[in-house]
Amino acid sequence: MNYKTILFDFDGTLADTLPVCIYSIGEAFSKYDGKSLSASEVVAMFGPTEADIIRLNLGNRDSAEDAVRLFYDCYVREHDRMVKPNAEINSLLERLKARGHRMGIVTGKGRAALDISLEKLGMSGYFDVTVSGDEMTRPKPDPEGVLTAMNALGGIKEETVFIGDSEADMRAGQGAGVFTIGAHWLEHVQTHRFDTTPDMYITRVAELIDFLEG
Repeated sequence: MNYKTILFDFDGTLADTLPVCIYSIGEAFSKYDGKSLSASEVVAMFGPTEADIIRLNLGNRDSAEDAVRLFYDCYVREHDRMVKPNAEINSLLERLKARGHRMGIVTGKGRAALDISLEKLGMSGYFDVTVSGDEMTRPKPDPEGVLTAMNALGGIKEETVFIGDSEADMRAGQGAGVFTIGAHWLEHVQTHRFDTTPDMYITRVAELIDFLEG
C-alpha cells in the first residue's frame, strides 16, 4: 500500500515532552492546591489540553488562571533543559517530506504548548497541518482530530497512517478507519501497553521507514 498521508501524535511520539508536561502541570497543582502529584496521577488526567486539565481538576478554582499561567511559565523555562531534539526523528521527518508525503500532527496538547515545542525543536516546517486539543470539540480517543487532519490534507482513509504512543491514539486511529501504528521509540510514553491492538507495533524509527518505503 502506498501511504501518502502520515499523521503523528506529538507528546511521546514525535518528542520526548512528557516529562516537561508532567513537571509543569505538577508545579501548578503544587503551588495553587498544595498537592504533590505523582507522574501517574498527572497522566491519568490527560485527554483535555494542559490548561483545561488544570481548570477542570484544580481544587482552588479562583486561582485556576494563575495556575495555567504558571504552567506555561514552567513549560517555556524548563523545555530546553528537559527536552532535547531527536536527530533520528528529525531525519525521519526530513525523509518523509522529501518523498512527498503529506504530514500532520493530531495532539491533545494545547495550541500554545504545541507551538512552543515545535519552534524549540525545529519541527515547525515539516507539517502541512497541525490539529491541537484547542481545535477539537472531542479529544482523542474520539477520531475527530484524525479525520480533521486527514481531510485538511485531502487524504483518504486507505492511504492514511496515524502513529501514536497511547491507547487513546490507537482508538482514535482505528475509529477514523486509518492504518494505526503504535510507536514506543522514545524513553517516555503515555501508554506502556495497548488494550486496543494497533495494526502495527514498532519500537524503532527505522521500522517505520522500512514499512513506508517497502
